[in-house]
Amino acid sequence: MNKPGIKFISIFSGFVLLFVPFVNVYAQEEIAEPAVIETAVFTDVDLGHDEYVALKYLKEKDIIGGYADGSFKPGNLISRVEALKIILEANELITEDYITRNVMGGEDYKNNLELIAFSDIFKSQWYLPYLKKSAELGVIEGYPDGTFKPTNVVNRAESFKMVMESDGVEFGEVLESPFYDVSVNDWFAKYFDEAKKRSIAYFTQSNNVNPGRELTRSRFAELVYRYLKSKEGFMFGEGSYYADMFVGRGTANGEIYVHDKLTAASRTLPFDTVVRVTNLDNGKSVDVRINDRGPYITGRVIDLSRSAFETIAYTGQGVIYVQYEIIKEA
Repeated sequence: MNKPGIKFISIFSGFVLLFVPFVNVYAQEEIAEPAVIETAVFTDVDLGHDEYVALKYLKEKDIIGGYADGSFKPGNLISRVEALKIILEANELITEDYITRNVMGGEDYKNNLELIAFSDIFKSQWYLPYLKKSAELGVIEGYPDGTFKPTNVVNRAESFKMVMESDGVEFGEVLESPFYDVSVNDWFAKYFDEAKKRSIAYFTQSNNVNPGRELTRSRFAELVYRYLKSKEGFMFGEGSYYADMFVGRGTANGEIYVHDKLTAASRTLPFDTVVRVTNLDNGKSVDVRINDRGPYITGRVIDLSRSAFETIAYTGQGVIYVQYEIIKEA
């Protein structure tokens, strides 16, 4: 059924392989009590942070780290070299041994420095091994003036390019614009086309992805997390819940909608598919059975029964960012 959207009252805050131990509630179609899970990831990233799940996961995999004071500074913009470090470690393309051998004083330090002969690179900096490895892989290039600009901030288009190129993604032909502000002829079109196929790109209700928007540390981490999880079959988007007015009405498969059952609507998943839905700002999960069609609002991927939504979030939030995976085929 086509249900009116519940207004989203928060602003989006932004890509690895042991699964985070989310709290799961199985699809028994009865109300379940939300479970208590661990909270703080960093001193400035706690339960409820928009990228909580992504940052917790990446930290546990030692792909990201914080500062000496225990903070992550999630709102700081991320530089090109910081992004490279995360990407190489997330895609398991660099080892501790390689880093040790290629920092100043390492046995391979002086070898192949011509690979990273940018005029603005300090060879004594921590990022040298990451630049060298990226050059070996052919995933970085400098500017026409011979510089690399290591401290330049990374935008969304550049981020998808680095993440996908470093992982050897094979791209198909872009036949139509994947988003309103991404043309078929844009150099970054293939990256956003792939991101759309994987359902890992954030986009507005007007279907814009803002490819030139600069990314913060936490938003970039979220992008990397989504990419990595997409390789395991996870999908992403906004989740909402049924308004009270739909209680007692028929669903698309002929059942009657009841608030207390753990059910959900999807535009594409077959009826009776069981899906695990996780709230990305607290890590809470619920298993739901698909018995309806919708939601029909751009960006929304699943409409949960009230009890299912209450298991992983407060209904006052209205709309939340979620990841979901199929755990039982229809």
